[in-house]
Amino acid sequence: MLSARRLAPAALLASVLFGSPARANDSAAELDAGGLVLVKDPDIGLAREDLRIGLERITVRYVFRNRSNGPRTVRVAFPLPPIDGEELVTSAQNLPDESSANFVGFTVTVDGAAITPQLEERAFLGTREVGELLRKHELPLNPMRRNAVEAAVAKLSPAAKAELLKAELITDEEGPGGGRWRSEAKFHWEQTFPAGRDLVIEHAYRPVKGSLLVGRSDLTDRAFRARYCLDDAGVAGLRRIIAGAAAKAPDQGGGPDAVVHAVVVPYIVTTARNWAGSIGTFALTIDKGDPKTLVSLCRKGIEKTGPTTFAFTATDYVPDSDLRVLFVSQDAQALGIK
Repeated sequence: MLSARRLAPAALLASVLFGSPARANDSAAELDAGGLVLVKDPDIGLAREDLRIGLERITVRYVFRNRSNGPRTVRVAFPLPPIDGEELVTSAQNLPDESSANFVGFTVTVDGAAITPQLEERAFLGTREVGELLRKHELPLNPMRRNAVEAAVAKLSPAAKAELLKAELITDEEGPGGGRWRSEAKFHWEQTFPAGRDLVIEHAYRPVKGSLLVGRSDLTDRAFRARYCLDDAGVAGLRRIIAGAAAKAPDQGGGPDAVVHAVVVPYIVTTARNWAGSIGTFALTIDKGDPKTLVSLCRKGIEKTGPTTFAFTATDYVPDSDLRVLFVSQDAQALGIK
């Protein structure tokens, strides 16, 4: 995330809040994802990147430029967020689509034509790779695909179950479905960058966002304020939101201990360092979806461009930190919280 020290004062788009770790039972940590990763080539530059971040969808449009005299073919990848089953299976986090190995709904086009990249999945228990053992018993390699894991375990023969128990991939204990291993996955394909013209690659996916609750006690948490560049105006805005929630009847979530909903959408920007040179033009758009939703991030130069949108543009841009975009609303549905 961008340093509060380097960027203070923060660019507050409206107001900002984020949940206190003390409310762990109500929280779900975000899982980092970002853009494309290119096998570094000194002749392939990124002329432009247009990044749009919303609560339910992230879209990125790249304009690549091959500066050499001939075509260059390199492998391009999109890493999916790593999934640590030991930490996440019992958490409040859910995947956008746990029924699919492509749990973020990743899609990609090259010069407007859709392509189907390869998906590489691997699984580990500590440093030991266990993907082949999971495949042998028809378990998904993503441990957060809870229903699929439960269904596969239910079909195991006694001998197969014993093998997985011995490998410490499953337990006999009752509890939520899902595995205890760690999965790492990425989409990838070989891409030819022609000489003498631009190549446009666009991709989209659903973020695995975090969700938390925030109350009055968070307003005096210095670490909380510093981490999300929450200045005095932002604290005042947050105080008004919490006061509005507190004014509701207790059976509607009001009262002195009222809390409000917050989510954070992450985006890894620093992978762009693997292009040759800086990004010619970097254009960021934040769309909060509902005009009543408040949003903030640590970034100077943010401008409001519409009822729900904010924009940041930079030239010769060299990313030095990743993004955490925070959204807040008294309406959980406006944040995609069901």
